[in-house]
Amino acid sequence: MPRARTHDAITLALAPPTFLLTHALTGSRDLAWLVTLATLFSGFLFNPDLDIRSKPYARWGPLRVLWWPYQVLVRHRSRLSHGLLLGTFVRTVYLSIMLALLGATGIVLWHALHEQPGASESARQAFDLLKRWLLSVERRYWLALWFGLWWGSAAHTLADWLWSLWTQTKRLL
Repeated sequence: MPRARTHDAITLALAPPTFLLTHALTGSRDLAWLVTLATLFSGFLFNPDLDIRSKPYARWGPLRVLWWPYQVLVRHRSRLSHGLLLGTFVRTVYLSIMLALLGATGIVLWHALHEQPGASESARQAFDLLKRWLLSVERRYWLALWFGLWWGSAAHTLADWLWSLWTQTKRLL
């Protein structure tokens, strides 16, 4: 498989054409930036190699502990991690769940430490506020975010596939 540097170079090389093509197709600079930034995030921090101790895993710094359960649950190079569509979907759902748990834990701890009456009510209000904000984001922005996350991960998976094909072809020659 290509090394992390090769995957990083591919991710960087994809950024300008991703921006230009998205802008040409949508006519929106906002959507072009969102797709491009999501592609960069996905290529550097959210790619299929989070299922092992890898450079993307290390880039999470102290937050890499969030990915430990994922590494235990998901076999390396399985469809759940390296699947062209399923891999990004699984990582997105997993990270969403982990961030929700982290946020809920933070809210509970905050209220426990400050011993405020009505802590459960203010936690509910915080969740309602977050829910309203998430639902207020236009659908095209969610689609752009998803496409960027998918594209950055797909580039990684496609590079792995092409590398495997190349090494198999070399053996035959």
